[in-house]
Amino acid sequence: MNYISRDKQFYRKLLGLAAPMILQNLINNSLLALDTFMVGALGEETLGGVTLANTVFFVVMLLNAGLQSGGMVLISQYWGKRDENAINRVFGIGAGIALAVSALISAAITLFPLQIYSLTTNNPDLLPIAARYARIVAVSYVLNSITMMYIAAQRSMGNTRLGMRALVISMMVNTFLNWVMIFGKLGFPAMGVEGAALATVISRAIELAIVVRYALRKSSFRLDFRAMTRPGILIFKDFLKYAVPVVVNETVWAFGFSLYAVIIGHMPGAVSGVAAYTITLTVERVLSAAYFGAGSAAAILVGAPLGAGDPEAARTAGTTVLLVTFLLGVAAGAVMLILSLTALEPVLFPLFGASGETRRVGGRMLIFLSIATPFKAFNFCNIVGVLRGGGDVRAGVYLDLSAMYVVALPASALAGLVFGAPVMVVYALMNLEEVVKLFFGYWRFSQRKWLRDVTRDLGAA
Repeated sequence: MNYISRDKQFYRKLLGLAAPMILQNLINNSLLALDTFMVGALGEETLGGVTLANTVFFVVMLLNAGLQSGGMVLISQYWGKRDENAINRVFGIGAGIALAVSALISAAITLFPLQIYSLTTNNPDLLPIAARYARIVAVSYVLNSITMMYIAAQRSMGNTRLGMRALVISMMVNTFLNWVMIFGKLGFPAMGVEGAALATVISRAIELAIVVRYALRKSSFRLDFRAMTRPGILIFKDFLKYAVPVVVNETVWAFGFSLYAVIIGHMPGAVSGVAAYTITLTVERVLSAAYFGAGSAAAILVGAPLGAGDPEAARTAGTTVLLVTFLLGVAAGAVMLILSLTALEPVLFPLFGASGETRRVGGRMLIFLSIATPFKAFNFCNIVGVLRGGGDVRAGVYLDLSAMYVVALPASALAGLVFGAPVMVVYALMNLEEVVKLFFGYWRFSQRKWLRDVTRDLGAA
């Protein structure tokens, strides 16, 4: 407890950074739940098809998130030194790579949707729905890659309000357009799943417009296009050193995570299983808002003092935010457990048009989720916030991937595809990775080897 901060100013700063991100994620994830409800109203097969379509895009988003997180390792510490030239260089590298990769994958999805999604399911009812949705929505991930890279850079410098404004507005637009285009309101034709995809594209375009307007008008941090397009070999090597492990981490983990849906999609009763899993994931996204903001703030609160040359302040910040985030996870899990035992199964699942089997399976999944939430909160803050903010990006790779690929993924695949275990048992085994990461993650944190100043003096180069 010696490294728990007693400085009231620290907690005010933590609240100032975390509150906009918590609000942003709470509103966005609640609206995503409403979107899922709207799609679910079209039937369980439509809901399952859209879920499978998003498994590929989830990998794209996590790859971009890896670039963002890798850039944040450098940007947060350079912000501690107030080196805006270096920040522009890091941002230019990350944005360029994210745009190129997103464009390439989106083009492949647009041109060959059936071939690609046949790898995720052998269900003839789900495949055409996934392809129809993906073909339209693909372009939105190109737009989103630019938006999120800039928001991540601003967040690394302590500006969490821009992301809150842009993403909340775009999600409200998305929800409204879903209502209009899916069901044919206000004189529009009922477009079904294609309407959901088109609504996403329009909302992402609005999101990008908000960010571009902010970047061109605000003076707190000016974009330097010369530095962005000519970052130099030193900063490029640094970006690769710290971003590539994070990209590998996020991408390979995302691929493994998408395999969970694939496993359920190949089990008997795939339609109800995928639908229950989708609704549970939707609830988890809303629930994660409680700890996401605090965990994300950790990277800023740890990185800035390290860049300014104060490792002890960084350690205190990391320890304090870990404790706060874990307690938030306990509170969120307790609320989820109470609701899962009382209201969610009989009230929430019927709103999604869920069948009796989907309600039964989903109710058990929610109980497992409530138990796993404190572990998820700690692991998120430790890996994404503290260790990465401290420059120890490789530890996160080992923690995430070994827990998933050595423990959770083989166990759930064997149980579901070989031994024919029920879906709720498979879901419980998926969460084994959180227990493994908690144990080894705390051990890594206690070693202090994660406290690393990753900045350099670039001068005018």
